[in-house]
Amino acid sequence: MSHLQQWITKDFPGIYTHNVEIGDGKLDSMFMDINKQVAEFHDHVKSDPKLAKGFNLVCHSQGGMICRAFIERYNDPPVHNFVSLAGPMDGVYGVPDLNALCPDSLCPWLNSLMDDIVNGGWVSKAVQSHVAFASYWKDPLNYTTYLDTNIFLADINNEKAQKNATYKMHLQSLNTMLLIYAKKDLIVVPRKSPWFNFYKPGEDKIVYPFFETAQYKDDYLGLKEMDHNGKLKFYAADCDHQNLPRQKCKSVYDGHVKPLLNNTL
Repeated sequence: MSHLQQWITKDFPGIYTHNVEIGDGKLDSMFMDINKQVAEFHDHVKSDPKLAKGFNLVCHSQGGMICRAFIERYNDPPVHNFVSLAGPMDGVYGVPDLNALCPDSLCPWLNSLMDDIVNGGWVSKAVQSHVAFASYWKDPLNYTTYLDTNIFLADINNEKAQKNATYKMHLQSLNTMLLIYAKKDLIVVPRKSPWFNFYKPGEDKIVYPFFETAQYKDDYLGLKEMDHNGKLKFYAADCDHQNLPRQKCKSVYDGHVKPLLNNTL
């Protein structure tokens, strides 16, 4: 996110930015309990006095999930505008381009780990606690099991029988929530999960538009109401997953992210 941070400081002279890194980089982002990552993110921003009155939040990939969870669970200090760059909002179900995620030279064990997740490891709460993406693996063919065993996604998506009204209230306090998906994404499967598009329970062939899902129709998170009030925005970027916050895709920042980096909006 360093490229994006540089663009912001150049475009808004004098603006304060805080680029949060959780843990010690890529391996911690993959293997630290994602709920702990959310709590650590909260500690970072809560301890920064320059953010006390609120801030705008731009997050990439899994970071989009962590940031949304922060808003729902804490929102302290409060977020004004939230931008998610290819965050898999409705989870993942499918094998990504693992070499793009982490080259074999650096992560020779990744293929084996992915096999374990796909072949039922996602059900284990212990596995989910130690492999972050297992906590947002969503098997539509075993949806009830997902609801019963998932430690993260089912909670922040308010999919369980007991709904959390605070999550809904915090999201609806946003001025704008912008969800961006990458048309050339080889990491997030299905590709439009960043728009809450996903398979219906019991199916794994057709990816349904957000507006046809129970999440939207039953308004678990208040997103339907936000949509009606003009607070929920979508954009399809002609980019791949990794380059969304980088120079190659700066036009996405210029045209869609930059206009939201103003607390008066």
